[in-house]
Amino acid sequence: MAKAQIGDFYELMVGDGLVGSLGTWLEQSGGRWKVEAWEHRPTPLMALRKSRPGTQIHGQRLTSWSEKERKTNPTGITSRGSRESTAICREIRNGHIRPSFVGIWNPTRRRVWMCRLGRAGYRLEIVYERMEFYVSAETRRQITEDRWRK
Repeated sequence: MAKAQIGDFYELMVGDGLVGSLGTWLEQSGGRWKVEAWEHRPTPLMALRKSRPGTQIHGQRLTSWSEKERKTNPTGITSRGSRESTAICREIRNGHIRPSFVGIWNPTRRRVWMCRLGRAGYRLEIVYERMEFYVSAETRRQITEDRWRK
């Protein structure tokens, strides 16, 4: 049986919070994940509040990271927006955050994200449906070490 995970998870420009949302699954997985969602568009924000009342929801964009968000240093982040994905890459590059994984939904600029995140030590690990997941070198190393210990 797998251990229950613990961590902070950010969903940026999350839409209704159900379709393609990793946060929904994490909240229901039995782990102790703290999920926060950012959605600035009125209609998806209304649907998000209705479908996920237990999630901490922010009604604005997260393109400029404050000290509060930086201190949290989430374990994982997913983004549906180009502006948000650019902000994630900038914060990683500047050393303000170091999530274990970054997911980009429906990427139209795959080469840009691969280049930006690749320079920061992330590698494209999996493409599932319309979501790309990039994993940090530290996380890959830790997973490899854990496998060898078993």
